[in-house]
Amino acid sequence: MPDDFTDFVSIQLVKDRKNPLYVQLYQAIVLLIKNRQLAPGYLLPPVRKFAAFLKINASTVVNAYKELENAGYIFSRAGSGSYIADLPTIVDKEEPVELIDSTPEDPEIRSLANDQSLINMASISLNPDIVSIEKFKQVMIEVLDRDQGYAFSYQESQGFLPLRESIARYLNNGGVKASIESVQIISGAQQGIDIVARALLNHGDYVFVEAPTYPGAIAAFRSRGAKIIDIPLEEDGINIEELEKKLRSFRPKLIYVMPNIQNPTGISYSIEKRNRLMGLARYYNVFLLEDDYISELSYLDSPRAPLKALDRDDRVIYLKSFSKIFMPGLRLAFLTMPKSLASKLLNVKHLSDISTSGLTQRVFDLYLRRSIWQKHIAAIRQVYQAQFEFTCQCAKKHLPAGISYIKPSGGLSLWLELPNQVSAAKVTAQAKLDGVLLTEGSTFFPRQSADRYIRVSFATISLQEIDAGFQIFAQAMKKCTS
Repeated sequence: MPDDFTDFVSIQLVKDRKNPLYVQLYQAIVLLIKNRQLAPGYLLPPVRKFAAFLKINASTVVNAYKELENAGYIFSRAGSGSYIADLPTIVDKEEPVELIDSTPEDPEIRSLANDQSLINMASISLNPDIVSIEKFKQVMIEVLDRDQGYAFSYQESQGFLPLRESIARYLNNGGVKASIESVQIISGAQQGIDIVARALLNHGDYVFVEAPTYPGAIAAFRSRGAKIIDIPLEEDGINIEELEKKLRSFRPKLIYVMPNIQNPTGISYSIEKRNRLMGLARYYNVFLLEDDYISELSYLDSPRAPLKALDRDDRVIYLKSFSKIFMPGLRLAFLTMPKSLASKLLNVKHLSDISTSGLTQRVFDLYLRRSIWQKHIAAIRQVYQAQFEFTCQCAKKHLPAGISYIKPSGGLSLWLELPNQVSAAKVTAQAKLDGVLLTEGSTFFPRQSADRYIRVSFATISLQEIDAGFQIFAQAMKKCTS
């Protein structure tokens, strides 16, 4: 907090008004919060110094702070002071407001429900046409012939033992230490995030996330009543200075990160930031949930290992979805469990759905054992790297000046930042009218964000559609700025 009270110079209290001074102060601070001039985590001035600055009694400040805390706008820490609360905890007593903590609509699900005549530059699901159905059929028939009706039986809640063996071997070959005891099979990455949230978080606990981040994670954490603190991303990963500052003020139960090809930005953390993140997590004794969203689609000559590979004291929960880059409807993923959390995570998984599909697990076990999965990844990486390079060419060729993006190291999309005066919501709406479906970026922020981000995907469309889509996008930009 600045000593010169710069953030509060707009507060003007009038002593001869009917409203008591503490009510006026309460209303003035609420206005600063609503206008985003005081961000979550902001430390309010000490009572006596604030009273001296405003030339009022200290009891007036005390009463205003009490009202702010009762309304959910601030919270207090003994011996530390009063802080602006995370926005989802705020309930306005004076007037109904539209809260932004409703469950965010998954942009992926929304993109699938739209008119098929549109050029779909919103979906990041794998193109079904590049998946070998014949190979899948062969493996499934082999499993059915081998296991008969047992292929449809319940597995133990932790997962099919041979698959856990295959996954542990797969991870160890990639530089991540894992054992069959540490692997938990789950029904998709979203379930994994939900399981971790339910196992670790109680109402009022703090969770740190990247900004922007995956909307499904925001929804899972909020469903537990957690307070979300967002840390901005930089070109080489999370803002370490801001992270450390927030860690000093709060004690989060969990930090949720995507160090490789982050969703939605495509940013990958530098080695330096990975090491600093691990060091801070160790120092502040906090668990990390690493969501390995799509690292197999790295287009670097030497892809970076997961953050989990740096884990020396078993504090990284590593979450990986197989279905995301295979067949999303299969709902198959896994997480690695730190020993201290294993029993909690197992119990929550059992309560969630008892067991993940046994047939799917048995099929995927053969995919890993026969190296079919590795061949599948190599094939789709080759296809998508060509589309990625072509997408970058089209962006350079067609996008108007003023639009910027960081070229990602992989993935299926670009994260665009529009000029300040251009509304992303208006551009995406206009583009849809003109025949292109884009993803407006506000969904990816845990609280209200600047209306200037758009995600553009090339996952399900042809080269011709990519080129046409960027041209239509550029025209929509012109219409919205003319």
